[in-house]
Amino acid sequence: MFTRFEKLSRRASELKNCFYCGASLPAIAGEHIFNSSWGGSYKDKNLICCQCNFSFSHPTDKAFLIYVQAVMNSWVFKAERHEKVPKIFLENEYFLDQGAKLKLKQPLIEDEILPDESIKSRLTFNSKSEAKRWIEGDGMATWLGRPPLAEEQEQLKKIIIETQLDRTDAKPQPISYQLNLREQYRSTAHTILKCLAFFLPEWVQGDLTKPIREFARYDKGDWRTFAIETKELFPVAEQATKHLGLGVHHNSVEVYWSSSTKMVVGVLTILNRVKRSVVIAQDYSGSDSILYVVEGTHGSNKPPDSVFIEFDQKQFPLPLFSVQYFSSPNNSYQYFHNELATLMGICYPIDAITARLMQEIEKNNKKNLKLDHVSLEEYLNLFLSFLLDLGKVTGTSVDMTKARSKLIEYGFANLAHQHIGKLYTDPDVESLMTLAFEGAVKDFYAGVISIG
Repeated sequence: MFTRFEKLSRRASELKNCFYCGASLPAIAGEHIFNSSWGGSYKDKNLICCQCNFSFSHPTDKAFLIYVQAVMNSWVFKAERHEKVPKIFLENEYFLDQGAKLKLKQPLIEDEILPDESIKSRLTFNSKSEAKRWIEGDGMATWLGRPPLAEEQEQLKKIIIETQLDRTDAKPQPISYQLNLREQYRSTAHTILKCLAFFLPEWVQGDLTKPIREFARYDKGDWRTFAIETKELFPVAEQATKHLGLGVHHNSVEVYWSSSTKMVVGVLTILNRVKRSVVIAQDYSGSDSILYVVEGTHGSNKPPDSVFIEFDQKQFPLPLFSVQYFSSPNNSYQYFHNELATLMGICYPIDAITARLMQEIEKNNKKNLKLDHVSLEEYLNLFLSFLLDLGKVTGTSVDMTKARSKLIEYGFANLAHQHIGKLYTDPDVESLMTLAFEGAVKDFYAGVISIG
């Protein structure tokens, strides 16, 4: 079916002029292929000139900010442009700290006037250490309207020390964000064009790509002319993610050349969560091909990798993709509204509890090198906690007895009977734990371990 299947070498140095404005290359400063705010780290001076580079640095580079911040916050990692793991600030008095932990922006003070005209105050802090800093700093003085007496400070510290922590489950919180779809698709087109310039420079200088270049660089044309939703027959990014275990820590681009549809289409996937597709060229005639480009978010500064696949049209006459344009502004708004609501309302909290589970597993792996009955129970409880949290996210009550029984049935019984004393990194141990977890999660979504 394939006439060509190979890893491409970088060819950006063949470009002597900026593919947008024609200015001479190389540029003084390099341009990221995948945006640094998405975790991209590799730069190249042979793609575009400094002036064109600068033109993308404000609205376009920030177009996907809410998406990438949500992913990085829940999975607890940061990009090159973030000094720390991003925080998500909500409309009320809360923000989401790394790992989707709900915290107060500042201490919450609620005063109640009692019938005898005395005042009862309720003070809420994120932690006892934060409360101590508030007492010793300017916080208490500001609240009282005067410098506190030493005995007042000591009395309040004593109350804080004796107070029990109040842990309650977070409820959905309000957040608003203005989506700029035009800038999102300009950013998408820009990234895909850079990938083409890096590996197939001849494809960014011809007449076929002139409309998408002018849209990306100079904002010419209606964004809906280029914006599409695609369904790929061979979704290379999905397959690579599945088989290589890439997860959220990568960005990728796929470019599809299709003779049957006479189109060249580019698909950008950001952090394995956000997908945008654009029309790169119309009236295409030539062989059917796919270019896949991928770069990790680990700050290696290494160039992205690529695979190029060419199909034998006699052996494979089917279209490589189907295309759906966005028909009306109302439909477009609803589509992207639903996408963001799903990301922030379901994917985001599930990402956070999944990341938390993985972090706890890694912590246990370091603590207990070999499997024993005590550590096995700890792992079982980690999975049960995950299922309980998953129930809270989806509004499903979990029967913990059933969940425990299913985890034991799907793998923990075999671990206890046959694998005690083995390392946690042993393939058999990892495989059984994975099977047990996947089986229990499958039963959760099938309603097998729910109550009622």
